[in-house]
Amino acid sequence: MHTILGSQVKVAVIEDLQQIKALADAHRHELGFVNKSILDAAIKAQEILYVRDRGFLHFHHRQDKISTLYHFCVKFDWQRQGIGRQLINAWEEHSKKYGINCLRLKCPIDLPANGFYSRLGFQRINIDPGKHRPLVVWEKKLLPNTDNSQRPQFIASISTGGSELNRLFQLWKSGGDSRQPFAHVLYSPISCPASTTKYLRNKKEAGEIKNVWLDCGAYQVQQGKRTYDDLLSFLGQFYQDNLWVDGYVLPDLVPLTGDDDKIVEYKIRDTLYYCEKLFGQMPQYVQERAIAPVQGRTIEQVKRCIETYKNIGITKIGFGSWGTSGPNGSVNMLSQESLTLFKTVCDIARENRMLVHCFGIGGPSSYNRLRSHNLIPDTLDSTTWWKAGGFGNIFFPNQAQIQITVRRSLATTKSGFEKLKQETNHSCYFCQSIEQLRTSRNHRIMHNLVAWLDTLDSDI
Repeated sequence: MHTILGSQVKVAVIEDLQQIKALADAHRHELGFVNKSILDAAIKAQEILYVRDRGFLHFHHRQDKISTLYHFCVKFDWQRQGIGRQLINAWEEHSKKYGINCLRLKCPIDLPANGFYSRLGFQRINIDPGKHRPLVVWEKKLLPNTDNSQRPQFIASISTGGSELNRLFQLWKSGGDSRQPFAHVLYSPISCPASTTKYLRNKKEAGEIKNVWLDCGAYQVQQGKRTYDDLLSFLGQFYQDNLWVDGYVLPDLVPLTGDDDKIVEYKIRDTLYYCEKLFGQMPQYVQERAIAPVQGRTIEQVKRCIETYKNIGITKIGFGSWGTSGPNGSVNMLSQESLTLFKTVCDIARENRMLVHCFGIGGPSSYNRLRSHNLIPDTLDSTTWWKAGGFGNIFFPNQAQIQITVRRSLATTKSGFEKLKQETNHSCYFCQSIEQLRTSRNHRIMHNLVAWLDTLDSDI
């Protein structure tokens, strides 16, 4: 019986030998002559991955934790349809399960497959003369498999003054929840009053907050409230004056959905230029804690961002190119295109041992979409718990938000509300009364914060 590794990929069994040999013979130009006895031995050793009648991949796990690719082909009329990528991905996942830390292969220098390996994150490390023609040696470093139940660290994004923060901190304590949602916070010093910095610094020094990150405040430029020069001047001084912080987000020019390709490219180039410039002006303390923004509309653009940051020594990157809607691009959207870009970012970052942060992904339903694509960042931040509550909206774990202040649906009636709590298995101090949620902005905010934490703790 086949062992299934992916949507179509299986570990080959002896009954597949004839079809695999036929595929190898049909691709003799790329593979050379492949002896049937070699394929037979590989199948018995469970070292061939197979997509029925479409392609196969023959590998060997070495004792030095390197997995070598021997033969790999996809049937001509099934090429450029994702079969090759599935086989390589299955090889990578299979290798991780056996503690392999590196994939290695050789490809004739004249074959277009070299571009394919480059796009999948392999690095060219050498040119081997080969017996008949030069061979490009490709290598891909692997990180251990992460448990799918791994939770990203939640960073509470806040945008208010010290007195309001104190009220929220105290309200949370009154709810009796032992979790600490404000242990890690992100705020923009350019848009928040000075009291925010003072309050958070005092809380950190008292041990009530573990980490404070400074957002660059690029949203202010996006909305036209500040010029980019103003932003750079402010950050250059503020970052150097506040060497007690744990994370410093470098400035970016955020591409909007309505921007044409030329404008997006212009913004990417300026982002990289000014990030490098500000980074170079900062003391070592800031440089070691810098978080660099990855922006872009194409895979080439996000790759360029990561390569630039890697070259200057940055170890933590943040992705926020989700696409935008609403006034001034104020609402982020998780489009399929942005998910594809984010997967590329995660893959490349893991290979380079960088940490990945998600900027402003929205609410629990947005996170669940990431999770359904197995895209789990190291950290993420959200303002939705705050903003939704301010606009009269609430959400439950793993659910989209609803407008609770107006009776528009069953869920906004008392009986419907109680039913929704049962269906989501949620009950917290802040949603004991639907009337209180309808009238108290802070109770809505705290309820949404609980729902966010419950979503991250769930296994859905």
